[in-house]
Amino acid sequence: MSETKEQQEQGYPPQSGYPPQQGYPQQQGYPPQQGYPPQQQGYPPQGYPQQQGYPQQQGYPQQQGYPQQGQAQYPGGGNVIVTQPQSALITVQKPPDYLGLSIFVCLCCCCPIGIASIIYSVGSRDAFSAGDVNTAQAKGSTARTLNIVGIVLGIIAFIMGTIYRFLVYA
Repeated sequence: MSETKEQQEQGYPPQSGYPPQQGYPQQQGYPPQQGYPPQQQGYPPQGYPQQQGYPQQQGYPQQQGYPQQGQAQYPGGGNVIVTQPQSALITVQKPPDYLGLSIFVCLCCCCPIGIASIIYSVGSRDAFSAGDVNTAQAKGSTARTLNIVGIVLGIIAFIMGTIYRFLVYA
């Protein structure tokens, strides 16, 4: 820390820390400390010491501990039974979405109806993932109906193609 002009003029030696305050005597610091008082053994006395001018106060009456097992807690002899509410775990079974059957119908039977059934199958999965079980069941049911229609149309087309082949090329 740099010295002030006033300190230099008065001839003070350079000091570290805060400069001395004018008008106050300089102190040498705290007196040396004595050792700690001896510690008391055991617990300190309960309560506060008696105040002068106030009557002596009585403490709380002695409390009884918990009853032993087999003893009644209440004068009537009945025990109180407390039950905790049970948490209910509701599991919902995933409704079928028929995606595999939809892909089969699209590739092997009737492509336009198979594509529509794939769209409804994926919609059923998405609805179940969002937690909407009713919509998932409805879209899964529509996908199943489209798959049945696609299979029936595919079988009819196969039979008609076979008959046409035998009649024309016979």
